[in-house]
Amino acid sequence: MKKSKFYITIITCLVLNFSFSQQKNTINVNGLGKVSAFPNAAILTLDLDHIKPTLREAVTENQKTLLLVKNIIKNYVKDTTLIKTSLIATNKATKWDNKLNKEVFIGFESSQKIIFTLLDLNQMQNFTEELLKTKFNKIQTISYFNTNTEELMKQAQDLAVKDAVEITQRLAKSANIKTGSIVNMSTSTSANEDRYSTERNEFETYGKAMGGRGVSSSGQLIEYMVRVSMQTEIYQ
Repeated sequence: MKKSKFYITIITCLVLNFSFSQQKNTINVNGLGKVSAFPNAAILTLDLDHIKPTLREAVTENQKTLLLVKNIIKNYVKDTTLIKTSLIATNKATKWDNKLNKEVFIGFESSQKIIFTLLDLNQMQNFTEELLKTKFNKIQTISYFNTNTEELMKQAQDLAVKDAVEITQRLAKSANIKTGSIVNMSTSTSANEDRYSTERNEFETYGKAMGGRGVSSSGQLIEYMVRVSMQTEIYQ
């Protein structure tokens, strides 16, 4: 038994010494890659809202507007199955009366949302002009995005890797050391990650006029940013 324990101790020491001898000196750096592009498409959320003396009138008016709006949208989308509509929400409508100093009942409210994707932002102006001919309430949100997101993210990743390599070489030169092979490299950002530029309450309608901030046909510049961590072997 004593010999067995002795042999095990020797083997363990050899394994540990071998492991330690395999450890490498490394330099760790972070690279950054950025690519910017304007959106070329958008996801729009439209809000329908009608107040009438009776609930039936409010729902009927809402359904008429929904039909008109969906017919307009169909002219701007290829796949009509991607036009999503919420269930109708109903409620009592009130407003503040300064004379009575309290909320007073003004009728019944019927509301509904429509969500669809506009793949050509060049059509935004034409679409909104047609939309204003209906009794829709407002464009609640516009989520701008670029349909080439995956390719743009890959470009940002390539730039991040190049940046990490350049930093590694520069630091190694300053420290008068040589670099070997890359030991490890990782990024926390996926090339398939969606990037949006979202704006809320784009515009509301007042009669046949357009109020609020107005609608942008281009959206804000979207920045695709990737960080890469790189570990590289170094030696004297």
